[in-house]
Amino acid sequence: MAVIGARPATGIGIFTRRPRPVRAPERTRVRHSGAERRQRQASIGGLLATIAAGAGLAFFYLSQSSHVAAVGYEIDNLQAQITALQADQQRLVLEIGSARSPDQILRRARADLKLVPIDASAVSFARPARSAAPKASPAPASSPDQRH
Repeated sequence: MAVIGARPATGIGIFTRRPRPVRAPERTRVRHSGAERRQRQASIGGLLATIAAGAGLAFFYLSQSSHVAAVGYEIDNLQAQITALQADQQRLVLEIGSARSPDQILRRARADLKLVPIDASAVSFARPARSAAPKASPAPASSPDQRH
């Protein structure tokens, strides 16, 4: 039959039981003086201030890091846009150059506008009529003494 709270026997035969460990007597709580309590509270306050400052610096560092990363992504995006716009500009310059070529102008005039070239002998230029020399009309004489 087992007894509640009883320990099993550890010694069998030649082995003996081990003695129970002796507990240290409990200390009575010593009241601290006011100066020691204030010093302990001040050290806790300093520790909390240090932790708050560290947390503030960590938050500032993380916000700056994320801002730098966001600006980096924006720079990459803008560089991609610049590259695309430069390629578009090169394509437009090539189109302008080909549109200004005489062969292209003739082809578009014939195909799109249904124009046909005319014979050079069909073109005559008007010559200005020769007229008599223009008459010089005398200008009214004005004297420096006449003032209005």
